[in-house]
Amino acid sequence: MALDIERIQALRGAKLYALVDGALRKVSGAGLDSDVSAEGGYLFDGFRLWTLASAETPEAALGSGLFRAGLHGDSTPLTVCFDDPVEAAEAARRATALEPSPEVCHVDGDSLVVAAPREDLPYSKDEYPVEFAREFHDLCRSGGVDPVLEHGTWLGEVLGLEVVRAVAQSRLGGRPVIEVGIGRFDREAGVLMRGSKSDAEALVEAADLVRVQRHSGAGAHPLATLARERWMRWDVCAHPESLGLIELVPIDPADKRLNLRDPSPAPAIGTGPDGGRVLVVCSVGVDPRLISAAAELVLRETPDRVVVVLPVRDVMAPVERVVARLRIPALVVGLRGSWAA
Repeated sequence: MALDIERIQALRGAKLYALVDGALRKVSGAGLDSDVSAEGGYLFDGFRLWTLASAETPEAALGSGLFRAGLHGDSTPLTVCFDDPVEAAEAARRATALEPSPEVCHVDGDSLVVAAPREDLPYSKDEYPVEFAREFHDLCRSGGVDPVLEHGTWLGEVLGLEVVRAVAQSRLGGRPVIEVGIGRFDREAGVLMRGSKSDAEALVEAADLVRVQRHSGAGAHPLATLARERWMRWDVCAHPESLGLIELVPIDPADKRLNLRDPSPAPAIGTGPDGGRVLVVCSVGVDPRLISAAAELVLRETPDRVVVVLPVRDVMAPVERVVARLRIPALVVGLRGSWAA
């Protein structure tokens, strides 16, 4: 029988309380005061905020913890705890890009162990046949679609929304399969239902369908609201002068996207008028994954400064405070997305 959300939160709170109480007793011999309690995955002991990552969204734990710590003051120390040591090592690496750096631990039985940052991972490579990139570019351009190489996979986007993907068959020795559609299920259905249409014809239809809904004054249709952070990235890459930059191109996100519905900060790298290397990270809403992604990108891209771009209504003090924790100069900028009326 599945546990309800309140029961799950209560169990997480009890687990976190026991872990923190045990950790404090090992250090000072005194545990938590009797009036301290855990709220779900958070516990404030009067000095430090402790948080326990959820099993469902561990990638959000670092950002959520920083947002919550800010409620107790900008200088509040933070400890983020993970059940999985691999996830803890990932978060520990990203924490090194923040000042002050949060402490990251993993759970070992009934104890907390400080996590060592993971080593840098090799960059994803294009594993397609040598001539395929040109062919995919030609296919996308024929339908007015932007080709994007992301984490080693060729995609095609219309205003930031994926409409085509090249599925590599290199392990089988076959030619990459062109799958047209919006999201995995639509792509898989399209392969079965395309009939005699060519890749180009199917792509033009999909791209035109997206353009009908993705425009200035767009309403709440899913095609107008999906992946707006990538739509914002398309806006600023098309007009880098809106950020005072000379050029701006998309780069791999910090993490691979699992689907089109969940927000995923969309990065780009550009050049400022002084020749400096500028990392731009586009996001929407108050996304706890934003600061974790930005931290990883700072480590990977080694920019001179960071610009976080949000829709104007999403520029809020808590987001600015968290972004200011990056160890290099960082600025939050509000822009009007081209979907706004």
